[in-house]
Amino acid sequence: MSLRSAGRAFAPALFALALATVLSAASGVEIWSGSELKTSADTLSSEPASKGLVGKTLGASSLWRRAQSGEAELHKTKTDLLVIETGSATLVFGGTIPDARSSAPNEMRGKSIRNGESRKLAPGDIIRIPAGTPHQFILEKGQQIAYFSLKLTR
Repeated sequence: MSLRSAGRAFAPALFALALATVLSAASGVEIWSGSELKTSADTLSSEPASKGLVGKTLGASSLWRRAQSGEAELHKTKTDLLVIETGSATLVFGGTIPDARSSAPNEMRGKSIRNGESRKLAPGDIIRIPAGTPHQFILEKGQQIAYFSLKLTR
């Protein structure tokens, strides 16, 4: 079994583990690398595991593919949980969005992030971006990234 297919076999259990962690985490952007998840997955049983979400309201889930950098964004009431499927990009997060504008209720957008941190993302990474945290995908020319997004409403 290849590492890629092994990762897919553990995906449901890993996602449940990450979701449970997301719901219990206090604050801050968190990134779990694919290798960290593989190590954690090796300790799980082969049966899928899940945790009930009693009292939690889930927002929208979607699949994304980007071939260019996106705008800086901030969701005032939603936490993002992202699972990188293919490709790579740099995630810039934290800091501020200069000249931010409202793009929808409780949503802000802008051209860039000032004084943020950055982290290169790769397939298998899971990212938690708390509500109120500016974030932006930066892609180099010719780069693409595909990811699953789940928005958790506070």
